[in-house]
Amino acid sequence: MKTILDNRGDFRIISFVEALKSIALYIVVIVLLVLIALFPREPVNGFDGIAMTPILKYEFHWEEYKGNLLNFYHSLKDDHSLGMTQYNLTAEEEIKMYFPKSLKVIAVAFVLSIVFGILKGIFDYRVKDSRFKIFGNGSTWFLQSIPDFFIILCVHWMTIFMVPSLRMFNNTVWYNFLVIGVLVSLYPMMYIARITFAAIAAEEGELYIQVAKSKGFSNKKVLYKHIMRNSLQTILTHITPLMLFILSSLLITEYLVGYQGIAYRVFTAIGVARTVSWPQYEPGIIIGTGLCFIVLVMISQLVGFMIRKSIKLEWEKDS
Repeated sequence: MKTILDNRGDFRIISFVEALKSIALYIVVIVLLVLIALFPREPVNGFDGIAMTPILKYEFHWEEYKGNLLNFYHSLKDDHSLGMTQYNLTAEEEIKMYFPKSLKVIAVAFVLSIVFGILKGIFDYRVKDSRFKIFGNGSTWFLQSIPDFFIILCVHWMTIFMVPSLRMFNNTVWYNFLVIGVLVSLYPMMYIARITFAAIAAEEGELYIQVAKSKGFSNKKVLYKHIMRNSLQTILTHITPLMLFILSSLLITEYLVGYQGIAYRVFTAIGVARTVSWPQYEPGIIIGTGLCFIVLVMISQLVGFMIRKSIKLEWEKDS
């Protein structure tokens, strides 16, 4: 009992130090996000050559940069807002409209990545020495080697040209977030599958496996009851990178399929999604979206930490 209590005390100290490191890292990321988003981007009209060809060029001025930072500070302090958008709405109002749409996609992608990623990793391990290994670890490696945007484009184009009546990506249908969630989860799913396979393979040759097999347990029971139980600690440490993969896939997917969530709104805010007129840069949308994404990463890290802690304490109690 004393050993368990000592271990719990050490675990709390380590957890506190890790929490401080994470908080410091997030603060640095937020500061860098604000500094980059408020960097001057206004073009300057100029002329080039003897023919005086009109050109647009960018010149950095510290006074302009300082003005952007001060305006943002006063907007936060006086108006309690990240700033106005091109539609005469505050950045917070637009984020409230667009972020819930993306949140549904993120939730679907997160669940699919965890569940089917672990199942795919188990399948890869079970067929690694059989003639079906090409469908196991081989397929995982192949799908991870292809850029996610290429897979998304292929699925999107195949749906449009082969089944034009199937309006899966249309913003007017209620289930489009499910389809987009599947697309977003493809690469993160393969990431979890690879981590699961590596975690299970690392347990090979451990003494407890030999003991379990000597007691007459089948390979399937040893895998699911013993090996997977020990592998969960390793798998759960990758929840934070998993969320980062999902968010990066979300940015690409929403833009490519035209799903009008918060990621698509970010592309509009930086001027990528507008071609009719000169784009109006909206740093408030970018900063607000970045903060939302940081909160999601923090939540995923906290969830993974709490699950790992509960599993570890349960194992100590059993031992």
